[in-house]
Amino acid sequence: MRSLSAQLSLMACLLAMSLTGCGGPAGPPVELGPDDTVKAAQKLLTDRCLARQGLVTPRPGAAVPPPEQARRVVGALFGTGRAELSLTLPGGQVVSQHSDGCLAAAQRRLYGDQKRWFLVSTRVNNLRSAAPAADRAEHRRLRAEALERSRALLTEVAQAHA
Repeated sequence: MRSLSAQLSLMACLLAMSLTGCGGPAGPPVELGPDDTVKAAQKLLTDRCLARQGLVTPRPGAAVPPPEQARRVVGALFGTGRAELSLTLPGGQVVSQHSDGCLAAAQRRLYGDQKRWFLVSTRVNNLRSAAPAADRAEHRRLRAEALERSRALLTEVAQAHA
């Protein structure tokens, strides 16, 4: 099993390769699509947050961590206690999310306003075309901001490892 720093270095290198092609003769740089760009930046931010706490995100094919360590990772990633953000959809379904944890911190960094992103994305993702037009417009705006911030973050990481 690789050390945490080796895993982070490998991830940074893979991100750099996907963004810049590492300047090798293999061809032009590979561009990530908008969704993959935001996902990669969110993954980078959550992995960094977990690493600061001495934790590692489980990877496919890796050994299953002991139950106590798994609980620590889940709590650190998704938050603990009572969920602070909640929205009841028109059909009565309640969707909730924590405002602490590494995922929440990544959302704040990428979307600017985690609570606003939670409310808008929950409505748009669950109600689809029935979501209010103002929510759909705000979703597009926040998503565009997250994409811009994600590209800047991933470019910074790629340049640091070039």
